[in-house]
Amino acid sequence: MGEWPNASTAVNQRSIMLPASVASDARAEVGDTLESLTFAMVVDRNLAVEGGIAEADCQGGDIKPSENGMVYCRMLVTVNNLTVAGVYEEAPLANPTIPANALILHLDVLEEAQRQALMNNDHVYLAVAVDRAALPTSSTADAAEWLDDVQRRVGQGNYTDAGISLVYIDIIGGTISFLNIFLGLIQTFDYIIMVPIVILSLSVLVYGLVLSLEQRRREISIHRVIGADADRLQRMVLVELGVMSLVAWLAGYVLALAAVPGVLSAVGFMAFEPSGVNVNPALGLASTIVTALATIGLALLFGRSRSRRFLEMEIEEGVRRTSEAAKPKTWLHALCFGVGGIGTLDTWLELQTGGDGLYSNFFLEGLLGIFGPFLLWIGGALLLGRLGALGPQLMQLLLGRTPLLKDVRRGLKGSGSTESVNRLAVIMLLTLSIVTLAAVQGYTGTLVDERTADAQVGGDLQVNFETPVNMSTSIEVLRDVGGQDLAVSATTTPSLFLRSSDGDAYQTWIVMNGSEDVLRWGEQSLPGDDVGTSLGVLANGTFSVGEDAAFSLDLWGSGRDGRSDRGDDLLEAGDDRSEVRRFTYEEVNITVNTDDAGGLPDLNVLLEAYRVTLALDLSYVDLSDSDLSERDFGVTDLSRTNLSGADLTGANLSGALMIGTDLSGADLSGADLSGAVWAPVLSPFETPTPGFTGANLSGADLTGLFGLDLTGMDLNTTADLTGAICPDGVLADESGCANGFSQIPPPAIAPLFITPGAVNITVIPHDLDLRYVGTHEFIPGVPAATLPSSLIIGEGTWRGFIGDDVADNHTATTWTFALPDVDGDDLKGLRASIEADARVGSASDWTTAHEAVERNGGLIFGTQGLLSLQFVVASLAAVASSFVFLSLVLNQRQKELAILQAIGAAPGQIIRLVLFEILSIVLMSMVLGVGLGIGLALSFNGFFEVFGFIFQIFGGSSTTITRTLVYPWGSLALVSASVFGAVVLALLVTTRRTLAADLASVLKGE
Repeated sequence: MGEWPNASTAVNQRSIMLPASVASDARAEVGDTLESLTFAMVVDRNLAVEGGIAEADCQGGDIKPSENGMVYCRMLVTVNNLTVAGVYEEAPLANPTIPANALILHLDVLEEAQRQALMNNDHVYLAVAVDRAALPTSSTADAAEWLDDVQRRVGQGNYTDAGISLVYIDIIGGTISFLNIFLGLIQTFDYIIMVPIVILSLSVLVYGLVLSLEQRRREISIHRVIGADADRLQRMVLVELGVMSLVAWLAGYVLALAAVPGVLSAVGFMAFEPSGVNVNPALGLASTIVTALATIGLALLFGRSRSRRFLEMEIEEGVRRTSEAAKPKTWLHALCFGVGGIGTLDTWLELQTGGDGLYSNFFLEGLLGIFGPFLLWIGGALLLGRLGALGPQLMQLLLGRTPLLKDVRRGLKGSGSTESVNRLAVIMLLTLSIVTLAAVQGYTGTLVDERTADAQVGGDLQVNFETPVNMSTSIEVLRDVGGQDLAVSATTTPSLFLRSSDGDAYQTWIVMNGSEDVLRWGEQSLPGDDVGTSLGVLANGTFSVGEDAAFSLDLWGSGRDGRSDRGDDLLEAGDDRSEVRRFTYEEVNITVNTDDAGGLPDLNVLLEAYRVTLALDLSYVDLSDSDLSERDFGVTDLSRTNLSGADLTGANLSGALMIGTDLSGADLSGADLSGAVWAPVLSPFETPTPGFTGANLSGADLTGLFGLDLTGMDLNTTADLTGAICPDGVLADESGCANGFSQIPPPAIAPLFITPGAVNITVIPHDLDLRYVGTHEFIPGVPAATLPSSLIIGEGTWRGFIGDDVADNHTATTWTFALPDVDGDDLKGLRASIEADARVGSASDWTTAHEAVERNGGLIFGTQGLLSLQFVVASLAAVASSFVFLSLVLNQRQKELAILQAIGAAPGQIIRLVLFEILSIVLMSMVLGVGLGIGLALSFNGFFEVFGFIFQIFGGSSTTITRTLVYPWGSLALVSASVFGAVVLALLVTTRRTLAADLASVLKGE
């Protein structure tokens, strides 16, 4: 919104452009005047675990810890009287010298001292644009080497008499290094999925050469009879093959390069949108030579061997219409098909049961996962091709006595061209199986992209408000921006802590009534196959759990005991796996009494006073999974610091302040927490953190650990208290720390708790018996990391715990919306406008999330294009090969058909004979080919699952979607109908041409 004025206006009006996030924080709109704006320059930094930065080292500056584990010394610059000229939507960080939330203003708006401060603190950048035309494009290695050379030459130069040096920041080189790793994974995946289409192409080439050279066998023998030289005959054949192969390869090479932009513009299976990136496709010399040798060389080698065999034949054998074919190795084909079938059956069982399938050996699983699909495909095509050749016998059995075939049934026994038709059956199986594989995996990949966006956003739009609001207020904000006639429905997903009968506390998410109309649910999210049924069961009196929670609650579904302990089943009331458990919600009421002297300070003020006395501020720092063993964090503010999974063995945390600190999964064995202050939240209405859940406190000293328990969190949720000293000074091995945290607060906050009657904390337990119905995986729009250890209940159960009055007045900062009349670019525009509203902190929309996923997540950039290419190429190969092959086959059968015509067969009988004989083979091959393709897609699903998981993780997705196969029967039927039409057309054209030919000439072989 708004626009940047010209230079003079920008200086006179002191204009500034703000990113949407800053404008929202400042409650500023276009045209507003900002009395002052302060921004910071980082002049020094140090790791928090190394002690941060002392005040003496940051004189005149501000010391600020960050969530990335660093402590920064910042110099503050304040600019006054600024006019907001515009608000823009932030773009992803792509340039380290230009942050994602840059503030844009004219240099002359700054005072001389401020400009000098920027220069003195090295915050002035000389931007140098690299000539992209000079950047080598032959390989990423050449480009990286060229950039390194530029960096050396720039850095070594001395550009002024004062000896000012330039520090070269290479933006492109670092990106290339990362992309080399990422692209290596992508190329490996793409190479493997393109193997089938390469094999198919070579198979069509070989079978086409066989059939074509069979046409030349009789011609070569006749040339030998009239005295032709063998070497010259062979050269004639090879020259013809060489020329045709070269022309075909050049045409294919040009088409392949032309197809690259289309492949890269794919945003789904058979869905394409311009990417905005200019692609200049090129193929290296080595790759070009290999592809040329693979096509032209194979054609020449095969032609040489075939022509040599023809020349070595007896002339009598060479002039025959048919020749003896080598017997196929059926046992080998059956073995390959069987081994591949075992892998497919194992995958099917894993998808159906969620267990280990036929075997659990990792090596065998990986071996069959890679080679099994290819063995199934090749062995199945060769074996099922022979089954497809039995089509005439099947047709005779079913329709032989009907008027349709009664007079031609004797002719439905095959002919001398059976071997050629069998080759066509194999080609049909190969092509249609590839078509099916590409369609199934392509449509499945598109669905995975959509479900990933569903899980991230939750609905059409998710909005995080600055303050908690109720549903009517959230809808009012949307209509204030989008118009009062905007059709909108909303829901939120509250949470609370429930305590089991064992005393453990679990974060519990509530699925509200009507959420099925707002949230984009998927089958994978809740137990059972039908989301509507699952939501109805969960509405009242039931609960589901994540796998980790199922294990700790000793319920079925954790998967820890193998396939029998895992599944996506919605458990009914009479199921042995369903249990009834009692859960307790503890309602906490806090009242602070005041005296005549003016009352007591509230808890936040006291804790703020306590923070001032602490030696180091490391609040809001992300130190998860860090090695912090033996570190000294004594008397340190660790409020809201993420220490989950950190190694804190032997660390000193005595006297530390830990409000909302995440210590889940941390190793605190031998740590000193004596005298520390712990509280999961400052208010029962805040979102609590997991606290000590899953932490290892063996041997830790918890003496005097003061805990303010407002949410039901306690030490009993820890994984291990072996050898620890409890807050009351008793060994955990004797008491299990059943008394919980110390009730004697530190001196700084003691007045609030020691003064008689100052604070009244009342805990009212609410118990309900709930029935277990199965395991869940995610809730759309809810962070997936918390759900494995969480519970899900319905709104009816939630109201039973907290009461209808509290539920009716519930407020939340995060709301998810369904907007049936808004989509695409309109939805993106609405989100940007809402995000700029002062009442909104941030917002995300489904369209933007899906656009990010469909190119950079799921099956990753370009892979859907390759599957689309496979589908198109295999479909065209099926149609073209059926037409060409049948034309050649029926040309071979001209004499046979002429003989039938000579002994009195009517033209209609001959047409019916040919149609039913060939169509019976083709139809059976088509059915078997689609079936083989479904098996192939199922067998390949594990491979796609693994790489899809890797690409989703690389893309930053917190929710990984299981690939549930989608079968696009409409697309498969369209391809099959095209193939069938091509076969019928080829049969009618060739048969009619044969019947119209001169009978005597055909019988004489002329």
